[in-house]
Amino acid sequence: MLRTTSPSRAALLLLSAGLVVTSCLVGGWLWVNLGQTIERRTATRIALLRWQHVFSHLKDAESGARGYLITNDPRYMAPFEQARDLLPRLLMEATAAERALEDGMPTAAIEEIQRRLHACLGSTERTITVTQREGSARATLLFKDGETNGHMERLQALLDQRLSELDLRLHTLDSQMQNALATGGRGLLALATASLMATGAAGVMFRQALAQARRNERLALDKQNADRANREKSVFLATMSHEIRTPMNAILGFGELILADARDDRQKRYATSIVRGGQALLQLINDILDFSKIEAGMIDFAPEPMDVRELADFTRQLFAHQCGEKGVALRIEVEEGIPGSLLVDGARLRQIVINLVGNAIKFTSSGTVWLRFRGRCEVGAGPVCPLTIEVSDTGPGIPADRLEQIFDPFVQATVSREAALKGTGLGLAIVKRLTSLMGGTISVRSEVGRGSTFTVELPNVEVSARLAPQPGSTRQVAVDFNDLRPSALLVVDDNPENLSLVFGYFEATHHTIATAANGQAALEYLSRSERPDIVLMDIRMPVMDGRTALVEIRKRKELKLLPIIAVTASSLAHEERELRKSFDGFVRKPFSRAQLFAALAQFIPRHVQGTAPAVEERAPAPAAWGPLVRQLRDLQHSTWPAVQDGMVMSEVRQFAADLRRLALDADCPPLEKWAARLLDGVESFSLEAMETGLAEFPGLVARLEKRTGTPQP
Repeated sequence: MLRTTSPSRAALLLLSAGLVVTSCLVGGWLWVNLGQTIERRTATRIALLRWQHVFSHLKDAESGARGYLITNDPRYMAPFEQARDLLPRLLMEATAAERALEDGMPTAAIEEIQRRLHACLGSTERTITVTQREGSARATLLFKDGETNGHMERLQALLDQRLSELDLRLHTLDSQMQNALATGGRGLLALATASLMATGAAGVMFRQALAQARRNERLALDKQNADRANREKSVFLATMSHEIRTPMNAILGFGELILADARDDRQKRYATSIVRGGQALLQLINDILDFSKIEAGMIDFAPEPMDVRELADFTRQLFAHQCGEKGVALRIEVEEGIPGSLLVDGARLRQIVINLVGNAIKFTSSGTVWLRFRGRCEVGAGPVCPLTIEVSDTGPGIPADRLEQIFDPFVQATVSREAALKGTGLGLAIVKRLTSLMGGTISVRSEVGRGSTFTVELPNVEVSARLAPQPGSTRQVAVDFNDLRPSALLVVDDNPENLSLVFGYFEATHHTIATAANGQAALEYLSRSERPDIVLMDIRMPVMDGRTALVEIRKRKELKLLPIIAVTASSLAHEERELRKSFDGFVRKPFSRAQLFAALAQFIPRHVQGTAPAVEERAPAPAAWGPLVRQLRDLQHSTWPAVQDGMVMSEVRQFAADLRRLALDADCPPLEKWAARLLDGVESFSLEAMETGLAEFPGLVARLEKRTGTPQP
């Protein structure tokens, strides 16, 4: 019995031991194989991420350089300079990650990427240097036609190819991991009855794989939720912008019409208050809709000539009733040395002042609130003037331990319940961020029980050569649409108030207006009536929207060159860029008479005769004038509007000098004489000569087009 039992037990023991050893060997092999696969996958993933960082910063450098070349805005240099500084290090990290792979990228390919990256950055920096020396037009040609595009395209192709290879390798390794797990699971399941060790190893590995899968699933779900929230936010902002801006267009537009037709000073004051109040309300609406831009530091600034004395009067009028009800005195002082016309974003500066003064009045129950403007141009400092705005009050003051926090969002200066009910705490946060974006600083001094003083310092405010518009006599009111050649306009809009506003603008003018309620009605009108000279196309409309209507109109051969201006109430930056690219012009609601006039003047010639010297010579024009006229036409649409609107002496001088150089190169006496007269006006500081010369430019281009026979676009 023992003899038969002992061998059986020994065999069973040996079998059990063999199963245990086999389980250990199978488990060990599976663990090592899976670990190696995981290591290869990790190394591949690291290499993929490194190349993605290189590719992303390369795109940032390209977009920043293009933005700077197009807008000449120094803010676009920030992403380019950051990418330029980071790319060498990122490339070294990507190279190191490649060398960690078993079959990484060949050395020759890596060296080619390094060579093309350095060449591309060097070429881009040279193009930026050309922008600073010779202007954006010349630099744009170099950027398009030079070696930058070649290096950039080849570099992006190499990186894109490597990213695709690494991504494919990741998929292969994932499949290998899944196959290894499946094989090991089946083997361990067969041996699990005799080996707890193999079962434990398999359990550990499966738990790790399951946890990784769950983490990946959660990450994918979070990404989907974030993308959906971002899309919903964009839709909400676009919808709210359209719904709010559309009635504001009627309020401001009809306010301008009432102001233009006012018969006495009392009516003018009332109409001016309506327009000013509407503009202030519009600014608040813009801040609410664009608060995400403020947080991201992407607020657009539009400097224009303004007189701080007009801002002082506006502030006094705005808060007069509130101060009277509270028994608080409002004192405003403007230093005599401040120039009468400063080039600054008036809407943003007005928002800063309104927030600070409103805050001071809100927390002052009795006493006085002071608003002081100080600034004096120093000799030899150039056409800039430091501007200081100081707002003081006799309110309760701010505790010292809260002075550093009051500029944070949703923070009040006091914790009392009465004060907490007075606002959201966003005012000072917006003021600080706007001040910083305008190149200034804000500080506060306060003593509990004695009041506070907020000081905004803008050290480099440029002095404008153009006079600031006077109160009650703005440029919008002075616009005369009869200055444009008699034309037929088609206005496409589903809002009757907007149509009535346009009719009001063109009432008693020599223009004819036709209307359509949507894109489909516009197509029907164009089919049965004579072609208009220009179309004002709303974007959001029932039946057929403006984008679809544009596509359908462009399908008709006879309407391909019909100028179509997009009119929208949207405030989204990406939508504006898309509309400017597809339409011939762009106007945002609410628009003023001046804004509408400027948009139409790009396509309708001036009606005023005899303001420019004649160039109607009978002799045929030289062949070199053909390319010159095309360049002048491009400048008329791109550079001239900003120069004429800003009237900054340095910009006018540069514009005239560039055109004089073009005239000399093409041997064009009419253009040379015009540029010389404009330069004389700049050198003599004659505002009238500069305004007259710039106003003559479109007519000069038109006459040169006629003489050369260059077809209009």
